[in-house]
Amino acid sequence: MDDGQLTRAGILNGSFVAASIALTGCAGQAAGAPTPTISTSESPSTPPAGLSGTGPTGFPGVEFALEAGSRSVSVEFTCGGGRYTAELSDSMMLGQAPLSGECAESPVTLTRPITDRTTETLSVIVDEGVDWTATPTFSDEQFGADTALAADCEQFSVIYSAFTNADYGYTFYGELDADQWAARIDEASAELEALAGSAQSELRENFEQLAPLVSARTDQVGEILAPEIQASISAISNACDANQTPLILRGEFG
Repeated sequence: MDDGQLTRAGILNGSFVAASIALTGCAGQAAGAPTPTISTSESPSTPPAGLSGTGPTGFPGVEFALEAGSRSVSVEFTCGGGRYTAELSDSMMLGQAPLSGECAESPVTLTRPITDRTTETLSVIVDEGVDWTATPTFSDEQFGADTALAADCEQFSVIYSAFTNADYGYTFYGELDADQWAARIDEASAELEALAGSAQSELRENFEQLAPLVSARTDQVGEILAPEIQASISAISNACDANQTPLILRGEFG
């Protein structure tokens, strides 16, 4: 069996694979989809005072000039409805995470690091017909990840991987029987409860809320990751993405 690795930007869909895959970037636009309407307040060769559009941009997105010498950028983002994902450059290539959320929560400030490898593109995924705006503020200060949050994201990645491998090993690959599934879930649940008691970041409350939800499903063989649990995990994933320390799921089977 090969170990797979997936970078999470939201809720995992589909099966694990053996190669390293990042579920970021390269989202693309469906063939035949309407071309989005994009406008900018500056010429493409200068840092934009603001961009606006309607519908998804496709990948790699629209031109988004970077300010010379900048090391990070904060983008005030608004959109009209549904969910959004905004991605500066190619997150997969950079080992970063696109930022996602609900348009109902906008305006939101999306902060990203800028490196020598950051390309001058911005891609936006929203529903067709949804208006969006992106207004950047560049800074010469380096993006600073929260170290406590990074540590909690790393620890939760191991636990989330254990839950996912248990479900997939039982339901999809047939490598685990019910007793083996239960043993793995019990062990991962204990680790989650320990993390809920030791976490030093803002995620502590999320872990405290998630632990009893998991405990209530330990008799649902092969189905620990129910929608209500995935919703809680999505909130954790969003916080880790914003910190640019995304959840890394390591696949055991496949």
